Amino acid sequence: MNVNQQKRIRIAVPTDDGINIFPKMLGMAKYLFIYEITNGENFKLIEKRKNLFAVTMQHLKTLDVYDIINDCSIIISAHIGKKGMTRLQERGMKLFFNKGNIQEALTVVSNTL
Repeated sequence: MNVNQQKRIRIAVPTDDGINIFPKMLGMAKYLFIYEITNGENFKLIEKRKNLFAVTMQHLKTLDVYDIINDCSIIISAHIGKKGMTRLQERGMKLFFNKGNIQEALTVVSNTL
């Protein structure tokens, strides 16, 4: 299979330290790390995006965060509010919930793809 035929999936992961999934609500993380998984197995960090809304408390915050990661199809997060979950799912996002090490969570998710 050539490079153009490989299935690439982008996954957004909220984090403050780049090692662990942010333990609180998705929109409060300082960064959103973007990983790309190719053919369900090889994943690599492709971008570190700053969450400009980390310390804000505006109405419909989930949609502002979505605008930062709308090129992704999956989010791995420790917590997302109930209304936020619905808003993200309505936009086609697949949500996975995990805590702790990002690499371990990516491995778990990649095994389900």
